Amino acid sequence: MSALKYRSDIDGLRALAVLSVVIYHVSPQSLPGGFLGVDIFFVISGYLISLIVFREQAAGTFSFADFYARRIRRIFPALAVVLLATVVFGAFSLFADEYRRLGIHAASAIVFLLNFQLMGEAGYFDVASDSKPLLHLWSLSVEEQFYLVWPALLVVLGRVRWRIGLVIGILIVGSFGFAIYLANKHLDAFYFHPLARFWELLLGAALAYCHNRFGINALPTRIDQPWMRHLLSFTGLGAIFFALFMFDGRAPHPSGLTLIPLLGTVFLMASGGSAVAGRLLALKPIVWIGLISYPLYLWHWPLLTYIRVMESGTPARGLLWIGAGAAVLLAGLTYRFIEQPLRHPSRARPALAILVSTMIVLFVASLSVVASEGLPGRTSVGYVKAAEAQIKREPASDEACKNLFAAGSAPVYCRLHNSGKQMIGLIGDSHAHVLFPGVSELAGKQGYGTLLLANSGCPPLLGAVTGRNAAERQSCAQSIETIVKAVLSDKRIVTVVIASRGPQYLTGAGFGPAEANYSYPPITTEPLPTKQSQLTPGKIFADGLLNTSLQLHQRGIRVSYLLQVPELGVPARNCLGRPLVLTPQTNMCTVEYEVYRDRMQSYRDQVLGLAQTAPYMRIINVEQALCIENKCSGFIGNQLLYADDNHLSVIGSKRVAPIIIKAAIEGEVR
Repeated sequence: MSALKYRSDIDGLRALAVLSVVIYHVSPQSLPGGFLGVDIFFVISGYLISLIVFREQAAGTFSFADFYARRIRRIFPALAVVLLATVVFGAFSLFADEYRRLGIHAASAIVFLLNFQLMGEAGYFDVASDSKPLLHLWSLSVEEQFYLVWPALLVVLGRVRWRIGLVIGILIVGSFGFAIYLANKHLDAFYFHPLARFWELLLGAALAYCHNRFGINALPTRIDQPWMRHLLSFTGLGAIFFALFMFDGRAPHPSGLTLIPLLGTVFLMASGGSAVAGRLLALKPIVWIGLISYPLYLWHWPLLTYIRVMESGTPARGLLWIGAGAAVLLAGLTYRFIEQPLRHPSRARPALAILVSTMIVLFVASLSVVASEGLPGRTSVGYVKAAEAQIKREPASDEACKNLFAAGSAPVYCRLHNSGKQMIGLIGDSHAHVLFPGVSELAGKQGYGTLLLANSGCPPLLGAVTGRNAAERQSCAQSIETIVKAVLSDKRIVTVVIASRGPQYLTGAGFGPAEANYSYPPITTEPLPTKQSQLTPGKIFADGLLNTSLQLHQRGIRVSYLLQVPELGVPARNCLGRPLVLTPQTNMCTVEYEVYRDRMQSYRDQVLGLAQTAPYMRIINVEQALCIENKCSGFIGNQLLYADDNHLSVIGSKRVAPIIIKAAIEGEVR
C-alpha cells in the first residue's frame, strides 16, 4: 500500500468542474451541461475525504476531533469572507424582503442546512434563482451533512467487521433509488435533498475504498496496462465533455444520465495521474484554477447575482464575464491571504477558535437581519416604504372558507367574504387569489358575497391538469374536482369568474428575466396523451375551460372568464428603481403592447374561439386598466399595480375590480 501523495491531475479535475459551473452561470447556452460541475465536485470530495478516513483508520490514528477541525480550517476561512461581503453588500443593494431572505439563507448556510431551506422555498411561487446570492451554498450543506455521518458509519462498520465495499454499494443503490423516487413524487425536494445526492459522494468513496485496499491508483490486474490507463482516462474525459455540451437543465437531475459524467470522473481518477488525460489536467495553469476552485465557487455566484439584481435581471453579457473575472481575482486573493494561512496555521487551536467565533458572529448578525424584517429603515431602501403595503399579498385562506370543507381538503386559496343569499364564485389559480381583495370589496357594496376557491398553478379546468410528474398531475385533478363540486353544490353562488394564467400553460415558457428558469411543462391530461393524439396544450386548455363552464352553466350559474393580465417579466419593485444600479435603467416596469399582444395571441385565440361556440361564457378583458399609450405598466398614477412579475397587487385588484364586477353581475362583456 503506497503512501498517499498529492495528485495534481485531481486539482486539474477540480478546475474543470468549477470552470464548467462558472461558464454555465454566465452563459448557459455556451455550456448547457455546466451545472454538472457540482456533481463532479461531489465525486472528487467523496474520494479524497474518504481516502483520508480509510488510511487514518487503517493506521489507528483517526480522530473525530481532528477530522472536524480540519474541515473547519478548510471550509470556514473563505466561507466567512464571502458571507460577510455578501451580507454587507446586500445592505446597499437589496429591498427589505430580499435582504431578509438573504439573512435566512446566510444563517442556514452557516449551520449547513441551506439545502433544506431551499427545499421549503421551491415551488410555483419561488423567486428566480438569480436573485438569491447564496443559493450555490446548498451543495456545501449537502457535503457537510454527508461528512457528519460518513466517518461515524465507517468507524462502526470497521468495529463490527462488515464488508465495507458491499455496504458502500448498497448505499449507492439506495440513495440513487431514493433520487428516482423523489423525481416521481416530490420534485420540489428532488434537487436539494441530501439523500438524493449522497450516491454521488459515495461513488468517490467507492473508488477510495478500492485504492485504500489494493493500492493508490490500482486497477484490476488484467487491465493494469499503460495503454489501458490512457484509454480509461480519455474515456472518462470524453464522457465528461459529452455531458457538459450535450446535457441541459430541462431533464430531471440528478438522474440515470448523470452517471455518464460521474463515472467519467471515476474513470479519470482511477486511471492515475500518469495517463495522458491526467497529464493534460496537471498543466500548471489548470492546476492553479483547481487550487482556488473552492473560493472561486464561493465568490462567483454572489457576484453574478448582484450584477443581475442591479441590472434588473437583464445585464449585458460583458458585465457577467467581468463578474466572472472578478471572482477569479478574489478567489486568488482569498486563497493566498485567507485560506492558506488559516488552513495551515502555526498555532492550530487559536486559529480554530477564531474561525468558530467568526461564524457565530455572522450567524447572529444574519438572524438579526431576519428578525428586523430585512432592515426596512435602511437609507438605501427608504424610498420604497410607501409601496410596501401596496404589494403585500393577502392571506391564502381563512377559517370561514375552510369550514366549508372537510379537514385538510380545502383548496390552497380559500377565502369567504360577506356570506349572503347571493354570492360570486371566484375560481382559478393564483391569479384568482390576487383579485379577491378588490372583487370582494366591490361585490360587498353591491350586496354580494364572494367565495374564492383556487389552486396554485392548477386552474380549475375539468380534464386538463398541470404537473411535472404523475403525482402532481393527479393531485391537480383532485383539486379541480374539489373546487367545481363545491361551487356546484353551493346554491348561493349565482355567478362565477374564472381567472387563470394563460400562455404559460400553453407553452411551458415563462416571461422575462424573472421567469428565465421556469421549469413547468405545458398543460396536459392525466393520463398523458398518446403520441397519436391530436391534443395540443391549447386544445386541452380550451376543452377544460369548456367542460368547467358548461357544468356551471347547466346549473344556472352565469360564467365569465378573465383574460390574463399583462406580465411584467421583472419583480414589481423594479418599477420603483433598484437601490443600486450599474447602468441607467429606463422603463423597467413597462412592456410594449406589441410584445404583450404577441405573448397572448395563441392563448387568446383559443379562448375567444371557445366563446364563439359557448356564447353563455362572457370574456372579461381588463387590459384597458393596465395598458396606456401602447405600453402596459405596473406603475400608473404613483400606484404599484403588481405584487410581483405577473400577479396584481391589492391596489391592482381594486383597479380592475369595476370591470370584473360589471361583467359578472350586470352581464356586460368588456
